[in-house]
Amino acid sequence: MVLLLTLMAYMLGNFLPALFIGKRSGKTISSEGSGNPGARNAGRVYGKKAFLLVFLLDGGKGALVVYITGSLDGRPAVELLALAAVMFGHCYPIVHRFKGGKGAAAFIGGFLIFNPLGILPILLGFVLLYPVVKKFTAASVLATIAIVPWSMWLYDGKVAVMSISIVGLLLWTHRSDLHISIEGKRKR
Repeated sequence: MVLLLTLMAYMLGNFLPALFIGKRSGKTISSEGSGNPGARNAGRVYGKKAFLLVFLLDGGKGALVVYITGSLDGRPAVELLALAAVMFGHCYPIVHRFKGGKGAAAFIGGFLIFNPLGILPILLGFVLLYPVVKKFTAASVLATIAIVPWSMWLYDGKVAVMSISIVGLLLWTHRSDLHISIEGKRKR
């Protein structure tokens, strides 16, 4: 059952709403802005309403798989495995030649369903990091590291491993945002 849930989550992650949002406008998200089929680029290319719609749909993917997995299996580590799979499917979708988004909205949606209080350490991390980094995306992504000690404290080692995997995926997909922030600090 775990394999089936993981596969289902990955395939749901392959649905990239940003690719469908602007078809009428004649603009293609993959060739406009950053070329990334995620919420931030949809907002950049199509406007605020498109950002919100794509963010909600991508977040909904994460929320849906965690909810279904929690209902069918109930083990926290398996819920996070499903979240990691939907994020991986969003970032590396087989149906789009492995060119997807960065997974942040799917993470937020899924993690809010997994444990809404888990957002608190991330918010605290953001509040501490933003004044130093001065980049919203970089501070947000770096702040997700806070879920690792939080999950170690509340759950078992399997949940901690899954938390590390999810944070690692976010750090990897946002590496260009982090590189820019680090380089910007060195130049000052």
